[in-house]
Amino acid sequence: MGIRHGHTRDLLLVRGGTVVTGQASLCVDVLCGGVGEILAVGPDLEVPSGCAVVDAGGLLVLPGGVDPRTGIGADETGFARTVEALAGGTTTILDVMRPDGGDLVAAWRDWRHAARSAHTDVGLHMDLPGYDASVSRAMEELVTCHGVNSFVLSMMRGREDRDILQLAGHAAGLGALSLIEAQNAQAIACLRDELEQAGISGSEACPLYAPPPVEAEATARAIMLAGLRGAPVQVGPVSTTQSVAALAGARLCGQRVEGHVLAAHLVIDEAVYDPEGDTGHERYITIPPFRDMAHRRALWGALVSGNVGMVASGFSPGGRDGLDAGLAERMRVVWQHGVRSGVLTVEEFVAVTAEAPARAFNIYPRKGAIMPGADADLVLWDPEAEERCPPDADSLYAGIMLGGRAVQVVRGGMTVWKNGDVQPGGGYGAYVPRPAFRSTLSTHMRQASRLSLRDGNI
Repeated sequence: MGIRHGHTRDLLLVRGGTVVTGQASLCVDVLCGGVGEILAVGPDLEVPSGCAVVDAGGLLVLPGGVDPRTGIGADETGFARTVEALAGGTTTILDVMRPDGGDLVAAWRDWRHAARSAHTDVGLHMDLPGYDASVSRAMEELVTCHGVNSFVLSMMRGREDRDILQLAGHAAGLGALSLIEAQNAQAIACLRDELEQAGISGSEACPLYAPPPVEAEATARAIMLAGLRGAPVQVGPVSTTQSVAALAGARLCGQRVEGHVLAAHLVIDEAVYDPEGDTGHERYITIPPFRDMAHRRALWGALVSGNVGMVASGFSPGGRDGLDAGLAERMRVVWQHGVRSGVLTVEEFVAVTAEAPARAFNIYPRKGAIMPGADADLVLWDPEAEERCPPDADSLYAGIMLGGRAVQVVRGGMTVWKNGDVQPGGGYGAYVPRPAFRSTLSTHMRQASRLSLRDGNI
């Protein structure tokens, strides 16, 4: 399981609520303690001596949310904003570090120092440069010594096919997962230059220089390249019907491939780029851009079918490597527009916001679960809460309906958020080392992926 929270916690019993996991909803109690883990789950648990009791009557008790993709990097101020994640029911984030230079292990240390300011537990995806011997050695050290089991390969940032083949193959051999940011960088650069020459720039240009085919082509190519190496791969963020179809086709052929979507892409329409409208703003400039209803409907369908397994916030301070919002809104968007609209069940909601990311990055059942031995990360959730983000708010989610509400958040057996405020004594989150996938599983995945490429299936 790795390091938890360092010292013994007082006992805490959550009773009277409905516990929801990715498989079932049950009326059971949850006893927390030890060094921040769940000690027992069951109906009508006895109250041990000296145990604090939390009445969860009328509320759902969910595993703490796991946000699979943020872009904070080595930014202490950015990690301080993870209090917003607690407000939204997220207790663990997996963050991307993009090294400034070639020393990946030094970059990990810089990131780890900054992440001590996080209010959530944290894990790391390391972005990789081109492949060479020093990168290969650093990848091995990160996996074996520092608990990193996922690497980002960014087509958008210039990783060429040769790099992706070599890096994805080496990662798989180490028992690590490749995360491919699938966008055709050359096409985007060319289209952007042409638009600027025509006097079209800013938010109006965003959907024009990154149209759906640019992402669809790169997604299919990423899946193909990973398949050639037999490497399990996570592709995203995806935003188009064609990308979803590529993921579904590869999975039907037996390839180990998953996708993730950003919460904002599920609810924000391309109308925000309308030059005649009043919503145009720099905050909407992002790749991939926001799409129309047909694409958003496909993304919801992919969540239901499992072809896209998880929802991320994509938060990055100032929007420099993502979106400058979403930590607090991620789970509330999925609840309002997924569960309350009848698209997702409550169990599927838990799966896409907590369990699936934990499974994908090999920290389940430590995270994403409510069972003895799991981390005592719990969210007491009001399923009836509903509010609209004010239309005039300076927020990416201005005018969007948000549903559900985190009434109380327990991280590592301690209440860290309650009634709209951070609780004193909660401290900071812990680093979550993520073990490599066992070598036999890696070999099996690679063989399965190679088989899926036979006879032109992909």
